[in-house]
Amino acid sequence: MKQKYITIAILLSWIASASLVAQPKKEEKKLWDRMYVGGNLGLQFGTITDIEVSPHVGYYIYPRWSAGIGITYEYYKQKGTLYNPYSRNTHIYGYNFFTRLALIQDMGQTFGIGNGISLIGEAEYERLSLSNVFKRSGTPSENGRFWLDSFLVGGGIKQAMSRRSSIYILVMWNLNETIDSPYSNPILKFGFDF
Repeated sequence: MKQKYITIAILLSWIASASLVAQPKKEEKKLWDRMYVGGNLGLQFGTITDIEVSPHVGYYIYPRWSAGIGITYEYYKQKGTLYNPYSRNTHIYGYNFFTRLALIQDMGQTFGIGNGISLIGEAEYERLSLSNVFKRSGTPSENGRFWLDSFLVGGGIKQAMSRRSSIYILVMWNLNETIDSPYSNPILKFGFDF
């Protein structure tokens, strides 16, 4: 009796393994198919001139969730005013790590808003090297620069332009905004991926 159950179990496992082998394999995505490049561009002119270039590289962990790294460079110039006669001019640079999630993917199908529009959320850790001219708290560093850590969270919309390219607009908040931060809440980001 025991041998009969063992034979049936072996037969069933052989049939199951044979059916798995007979199924066509899913096509494995290559590394480049899961990666994307892009960045943010920022321009501000007036009393404060701020020109930012921030390229990044991302990787789709899942179709709706990605993470990546980037670098940042900003030219920052503040003209003196009647109330603040000091002007400052500096270069800001650093790096960031981010993660992005499509909360509602293709809202056109879900809500009838438009084709290819997604609601996204993003979290980012940013580390910037600033000149001591920004140092308003504590004591300035000896080498004339200091590091500023920021944790940004927010969300926005992403519009697909083709299968691999998109543009996005984000509204972000710096959770640890300090007097030394070069920008204030909320922060608007415009970017692209391809």
